[in-house]
Amino acid sequence: MSTVQNTVYNSCTSTSKKISDRIDMTKPHKNEKEPFLVKVERYASSFRYSGDHVDKKSLDCVRRKKTRIIAIDALCIPGMRQYKAECLLREINKAFCGFYDQSKCQRYMNISQEDHIRPDCHDVATEGLNNEGQNNPTLRESASAVEKSNEGANQAEMIGNCLSEPFGQSLHPEYEVGIVTGNWGCGAFGGDPEIKTIIQWLAASQALRPFILYHTFEEESLQSLEQVSNWILTHEWTVGELWNMLAVYSSQRLKNETSVGFLNWLVPSFSFQSNEMSDPDFMEE
Repeated sequence: MSTVQNTVYNSCTSTSKKISDRIDMTKPHKNEKEPFLVKVERYASSFRYSGDHVDKKSLDCVRRKKTRIIAIDALCIPGMRQYKAECLLREINKAFCGFYDQSKCQRYMNISQEDHIRPDCHDVATEGLNNEGQNNPTLRESASAVEKSNEGANQAEMIGNCLSEPFGQSLHPEYEVGIVTGNWGCGAFGGDPEIKTIIQWLAASQALRPFILYHTFEEESLQSLEQVSNWILTHEWTVGELWNMLAVYSSQRLKNETSVGFLNWLVPSFSFQSNEMSDPDFMEE
């Protein structure tokens, strides 16, 4: 257990890795949708069962199907507490434990070692944002808040460190396995779907998973998830950069400085910058 905990902690402090380059959304079947059936044939009165379905999924070294069902305990009825730094860290560590791939243990160790020997690993996530956000008051304030929060912060709070290893590189790409998940800890548990989506995406990326297939279950607050995730991927954000923005947002929620969801909070920040940059008056200045 201590080995896993150490691996999780060290990996979560190495967060300049690129975010997983696939996040897909699915919806439950509706009346106009068709289910996928196997081992049936013909139609109407001649419709019949034609034999057992044979799962041809490959096996691991002990002849188990290469599919795992993961159960992760989320915060129960957390309310506003879920926006506190310790709760965010608790949830992302929990998700990372669930998504952790034992076969990549050595890569996690390399990430940890490289993070400790590089002297320039602190606060680069905010530096990466400065180039885009220097003319954007919202981004500038957010980056400043991250920098200030890092002053005197303990190591667990300083998740936005650096590592430049590209995501998805593997010696055995045929063994890469993604994550299928949904609104973990939401619904009856009362979690914020937008926060939990981002936390799981960050955890899957940090765990070197190649993709995350996300079932939104038509959650209204996640309607813009595809748009936002595509924007983030297009701009090649790292895990650390997205984490820092999540931390800034959560801090604002705790202080009642914002009441909008994370996705709507994040997108207008950059939409403002795009509009400002395209303004002829702004360009003349």
